[in-house]
Amino acid sequence: MKKLGVLEWILIGFVAGIIAGAIFGKPIAVVRPIGTLFINLLKMLVVPLIFSTLAAGVATFSGEKLGRMIGKTFFWYYFTGILAMVMALVIGFVAQPGVGFPMGEMKKVDVKPTPSLVDVALAIVPTNVFDSLAKGDALPIIFFAIFLGMAISAAGKPAEPLKDFLSALAEAMYKIVGYVLWVGPFGVFALMAVNVGTYGLSILAPYAMLIFLVYLSCALMFFGVYAAILRFVGIRPYRYLNKIKESPIFAFTTCSSSATLPITMRVCKAAGIGEGTCSFVLPMGATVNMDGSGMYQAIAAVFLANVYQVPLSFYHYVMIGVVSLLGSIGTAGVPGAGLIMLSMVLGAVGIPIEGIAIVAGVDRILDMARTAVNVTDDAVATAIIGKTEGDQLPADLVYEKARR
Repeated sequence: MKKLGVLEWILIGFVAGIIAGAIFGKPIAVVRPIGTLFINLLKMLVVPLIFSTLAAGVATFSGEKLGRMIGKTFFWYYFTGILAMVMALVIGFVAQPGVGFPMGEMKKVDVKPTPSLVDVALAIVPTNVFDSLAKGDALPIIFFAIFLGMAISAAGKPAEPLKDFLSALAEAMYKIVGYVLWVGPFGVFALMAVNVGTYGLSILAPYAMLIFLVYLSCALMFFGVYAAILRFVGIRPYRYLNKIKESPIFAFTTCSSSATLPITMRVCKAAGIGEGTCSFVLPMGATVNMDGSGMYQAIAAVFLANVYQVPLSFYHYVMIGVVSLLGSIGTAGVPGAGLIMLSMVLGAVGIPIEGIAIVAGVDRILDMARTAVNVTDDAVATAIIGKTEGDQLPADLVYEKARR
C-alpha cells in the first residue's frame, strides 16, 4: 500500500476540520492555538526566505536580465490584474448582488486608515533596514534585497562569500519549510474547524449571492484565465496546476499570501522552475500581486452600492477597478487586509465606509478563496516568466511543439 504523503494528510486534515467544525460548533475554538502555531511557524520563515532568496537570485543576474525580469514581472501582474478587475466588474454589473439585502443591526468595525499611493511609494525605501526586517515590512525588504543582489553581482569575486552565504541560508530555509509541513495537517485541521465552528452555515444565507459571485470569479480565474494563458505559452495548464496545488490549499486555510510564500516557493521549485526565477518573482508577487483581493473588492463594492442604493455610473465602475488595482500594491498579504483596501475603494466612489461592517462577518470566508487565487497567480507567473527566460521545464509540463 502506498504511503500517504504530506499533501494527502493535509487534505485529510482539511476535510476533518470541516466535519469537526460542523459537529462541535463554537466550542471547537479550543484548537485555535494549534492553527495559530502553524501560521506562526510559516511566518517565521517569510522574512529570511524573502531576503536570502531574492538577494541571492538577483546576484546571479546580469543588469540586462534583471531589467527584463522586473519588466516581465510587473507586466504580468498588472495584465492579469486588469483581466481580473474587468471580469469581476462585469459579473457584479450583470448579477447586481445586494439588492433587497436585510440591513438589520450592524456592528461597528474599526478599520485602519488606508495609506496614499505617495506614502506607499516612500515607504518602499527603508530608513533602517534592520527595523524593516524586524517588523517584516515586505516592500522595504524586497527593495534592499534587490539592491544588495545588484551590488554583489557588480562587486564580483570579493563578494562571492556573501553570495554563497545567502544561497546557503536560502537552502536552509527550504529545509525548514519541509519540517514545518509535517505540522501542516494539524494546523489545517485546526484552522478549518475554527472557521466552520465560528461562522457555521446560518450566516451564509443573506450573503449567498456575494459569496457565490466571489467564488465564481475566483474559479473562472483559476480554471479559465490562468489555464488559457498557460496553454497559450506552451505549458500544460492542468498538469502544472496539479503540481502546485499544495500552495492554494494552504492559502485557502491560512488566508495569508505571505505565510504561504515558503510553500509556493517549494512547489514551484519542485515543478522544475529555476531557483533564480522563483527567488525573484514569488516574493514580489506575495507583496504586489493581489488578483483575488481585487476581484473581491470590486464585487463587494457593487454589493454595498446596492445595499445603500447608491447608483453606479460607468465612471464609478472604472474608478472601482482602477483604485482596486493600484491599491493592491503594498497591501499586506495577511488575513483581513482586504477590509483595509475595501475602505479605500468605497471612499473613492462615495459608498458609505460603514458598509464594511456588513461584509466583515463573512470576510474570512471570502478571504480563503481570494488568497488561493493570489498565490496561484504568483505560481503561474513564475512558470511563464521562467519559460521565457530559458528555464528548462520538465518535458511533461510542456507541449511537444513548444519543446522544438
